[in-house]
Amino acid sequence: MATLSGNKVKDTYSSLLKLETSGASSSLKTIEDGAGVDTALKLSTTEVQVDTLSFSASPTTDNAELSALLVDGSNNVVKRELDASAFSAQATQLFANPMFVLRPSAAYILTDTPAVPAQGAVNNNSNTSSYLFNDSSNTHLQASSTTTGAITIEREGAIKIEFNFMLEISNANTDITIRAYRKLSGGSASVIQTIERSNVAIGNMAIGFSLFTHCAVDEDIYYEIGKNSSGGASLNTQSTFTIIKLD
Repeated sequence: MATLSGNKVKDTYSSLLKLETSGASSSLKTIEDGAGVDTALKLSTTEVQVDTLSFSASPTTDNAELSALLVDGSNNVVKRELDASAFSAQATQLFANPMFVLRPSAAYILTDTPAVPAQGAVNNNSNTSSYLFNDSSNTHLQASSTTTGAITIEREGAIKIEFNFMLEISNANTDITIRAYRKLSGGSASVIQTIERSNVAIGNMAIGFSLFTHCAVDEDIYYEIGKNSSGGASLNTQSTFTIIKLD
């Protein structure tokens, strides 16, 4: 019926919309037709609620508009301002596992006593530096401020530790020792794992292995590497020590 004009109330009341009870208030009330059939709409003096919201056509998309309507934990629609990365190809990386990759800042000559090489500063645009991925605010991982060459776990959880070491062996029958350590804030260090490679021949070689463990908040993870007294070797700058936060 296009108009109520000229029609009797008894023939048109069912087409009218009304509140389920008289008068609007601060409480949501169902909007129903004149025959008492509920609609999907509820109304109060401060709020409108719908059971399902749909569009007759898909809304227009625009990667230049950064304001968005989202649903909060109370099912309320709220306005939020996004940044341009939400519409870029990199946005898919926001929920990827944080990863810290340490590399020696220079070729490190191994000593008889295992030690921690100096690590390069983080610079993802360099081919000679350390790297940090998917954790730009250091929410999960950061370079330790108290333990040389260590990575601090900022949130409790499981991690994967990866060693990929490239060595130049200068003396025959060199023995290589690698130790992975953990150190709680204010506590003493303990060995997670020791790996030894014995009687290595002169030339280039690689040592790679992985470990999984659970870490507490503010726990430092690091390694030491050394050789036997008659051996000779150096760790080159392509070597990596990687921490991946798994949860």
